[in-house]
Amino acid sequence: MKKSLFSAIFSVFALMTLDATATPIPFINGPVTINWTVNQQKLDNTAEYAGNGKTNFTGSGKSKATNVVQVYKSSFTTNTINNAGILALLENSLKTTFPAGAKLATDGTDLYVVDHTGTNAIADITSIVTVTTSDAVISALDTTTTTLTKSGTTGSAVGTGSGSQAVIVMYDDSALTTADGTTTTFKFVGVSAFTQKGSSTTSTTGFVTGKESGTFTVHGVGYGSIRGQASLIQGTIFGMPSGTYSY
Repeated sequence: MKKSLFSAIFSVFALMTLDATATPIPFINGPVTINWTVNQQKLDNTAEYAGNGKTNFTGSGKSKATNVVQVYKSSFTTNTINNAGILALLENSLKTTFPAGAKLATDGTDLYVVDHTGTNAIADITSIVTVTTSDAVISALDTTTTTLTKSGTTGSAVGTGSGSQAVIVMYDDSALTTADGTTTTFKFVGVSAFTQKGSSTTSTTGFVTGKESGTFTVHGVGYGSIRGQASLIQGTIFGMPSGTYSY
């Protein structure tokens, strides 16, 4: 079994490493859904009145007093970032416009921007988005069968697995010249819960066919700067990679 970055677990044969700009993307792939709530500081101890403040008077005669009043306000906004928001950030980072129907996908290992078919990568985002994992805990059961006959040796395998793993997603376009001149640099840290199942067969000639499917949900929080504005992030990343393969 092989651990993948987004914490879905696939067999060692299923995950074939391809460059992010290759077409198509790996055989095992599927939609990924990002649902984040983002808090950003709007006012930070900001004076309401110009200069030293607003002046008023109280009392009269010797008791007359001049009062200088200043009001300081702090407030924040709450917004959501979903797939469309991430695609918009990537367009800004890369100074490009994705074609209609562009969407996010994952092979259980990396994040891709793909065309409307969901299988062809249309942008290289490896310099902007990186994903790392650590400390996986896994429960899995794999059963392999080797059959020996006069015509040769065949094999089959079935397996299921589930578990959790720490995940860190980094977004950093600070080395790029963005479309609007702002930069985005943030870290999203969470724990992924995943499930997986798969099966494969091997012919007498060594030809392997198989299928894999899985799900993962990363619950986490993040912090950093989005388009130059300090931001706090919380929410989920959900993926459903699946597919067939042969070699």
